[in-house]
Amino acid sequence: MLRRCAMILALTLFLAPGAGALAAGQTAASSDATLTGEVVDMACYIGHGAKGEMHKACAAKCAAMGQPVGLLSSDGTLYLLVADHVDSGAYEKARKLAGEQVEMKGEVAAKDGVSALTVHDVKKK
Repeated sequence: MLRRCAMILALTLFLAPGAGALAAGQTAASSDATLTGEVVDMACYIGHGAKGEMHKACAAKCAAMGQPVGLLSSDGTLYLLVADHVDSGAYEKARKLAGEQVEMKGEVAAKDGVSALTVHDVKKK
């Protein structure tokens, strides 16, 4: 009986980390969306529709001052960008790309009329 319990414990310890990693990988891959568009500073875009090449310097300044940023996707949907609680690196990179066209991956959520994207990856187009 003791030998059987020891074998079950050994198998559990051996297989559990792999099962957890597999489950985590499947969850992250299936929930991420890939979107393209412009990183905009929310204050200027919502306030007066400012975007594009003519607003790029202002967007970068506003983002650097801490204004919230968003992604104006190629289909016209505006997403508030938010940092991942575990790793905010991609979000910080997105903030530095204010005014730029990007491809972004992340988890989309919506609540009370606001769409948000938790940024997991971003690259300049």
